[in-house]
Amino acid sequence: MYKISLEDLKGVFEELTSKYIVISPVYEDGVIQYKENKEFDRIPFGKFQIETAGNCFISQRQSGFFTYVRPYNSIKTFLRPEEEILFRVFKKDEELTFEMLTNSKPMAFFDVRKCDLKALQILDRVFLDENFKDKHYDDLRQNIFIVAVNCIEPSNVCFCESMAVDFNKDYDADLVITELKVGFLLETKTPKGEGLIGKFNFVKANAEDVEEKYRVLSDTVAKIKRKLNTENLKEILYQKIDNEYWEILGKRCFSCMSCTKSCPTCFCFNITEKNYEEGHSDRIRVADSCFNQEFATMHKFNLRDRTSYRYRHWLLHKMAYWQDQFGTYGCVGCGRCITWCPAKIDIQVETNRLREIK
Repeated sequence: MYKISLEDLKGVFEELTSKYIVISPVYEDGVIQYKENKEFDRIPFGKFQIETAGNCFISQRQSGFFTYVRPYNSIKTFLRPEEEILFRVFKKDEELTFEMLTNSKPMAFFDVRKCDLKALQILDRVFLDENFKDKHYDDLRQNIFIVAVNCIEPSNVCFCESMAVDFNKDYDADLVITELKVGFLLETKTPKGEGLIGKFNFVKANAEDVEEKYRVLSDTVAKIKRKLNTENLKEILYQKIDNEYWEILGKRCFSCMSCTKSCPTCFCFNITEKNYEEGHSDRIRVADSCFNQEFATMHKFNLRDRTSYRYRHWLLHKMAYWQDQFGTYGCVGCGRCITWCPAKIDIQVETNRLREIK
């Protein structure tokens, strides 16, 4: 562990840019978002999101640096791109040749919060299963560097603690940063993390710095006011699968897909073909959503032809089906879907309500 200054932190960022394509939060187009970034000063230090269901306002704090929460998008955007070519087919001498196309560009994610680290763990569970490994995801995943940042100010839509996000766990981070009253605590968690800062002559942290870190974590958890009751949640939701309340939710939902696009764990996709005059064809994986009206169409039958069915499927997948499939919730309580729902449907509120209704 090291005690570093803002200038030291800038040096770490610039070292990353010399080795990786760096993805960090930036303030652009009125929102905080993950984007490729080569400039330390573009990180939105001092910004803060004021979020409610269907609303997000950005304010500026008088003091502090990592005062914002998490970008509106997640690192899923880069590990599961909106479009990616799976393979290319050529025809030569009346023979078909298949060329697998993968992307292994080295990426560094600077400033990843605990909810997104947990989400990455969930995606890994899905796409790195030894029996069904996704090579395209794996190639990208093996070439990333993660700088995690501990939250100091949760948003008022966050309920991550309810979804088993452990603030004392660093998941797969290579470096972890905690903002202190003066300076930052920098922790190395992997050989890659050690190697990156090997050129720096940072001052070792003392016991007081470490104690302050745990006070910061404790204070942050105490500020999270939203709670989702997960006791026997899967069983309770299965009992409510035919409840008429789903129709009420269906009448409110626009099926706009905003929730699935902003979610750090949603991964639905479609497969399309694109043909070229030059004589080859690409098979392309395209991001999709279970809220897409045609998503559950097989042959001429749509298994979820009503909005209420689609919303029920999405919520149950997050809170119940995923437990059966992967042994974990599919939700990390980041609150993005709450903030970016134009109908102001609140998954935490509605899940708690579903527990109570008869």
